[in-house]
Amino acid sequence: MGHAQKKENRLYIPPRDKHVEVKAKPALGNNCSHNEQVMNAFSFGFIRYKKAMKDLSKV
Repeated sequence: MGHAQKKENRLYIPPRDKHVEVKAKPALGNNCSHNEQVMNAFSFGFIRYKKAMKDLSKV
């Protein structure tokens, strides 16, 4: 006898466009610390993938 289970909503991640060439982001500068570089990388990620992170937080 099985238990009724709620069907999971899968997160759809579309395939990337392989015709778009990815460019490297410039560093903050030569005299900045590692912590500043990490904070800069996180800010890029949160700005760029805000909706995806909200969807992932609901899983």
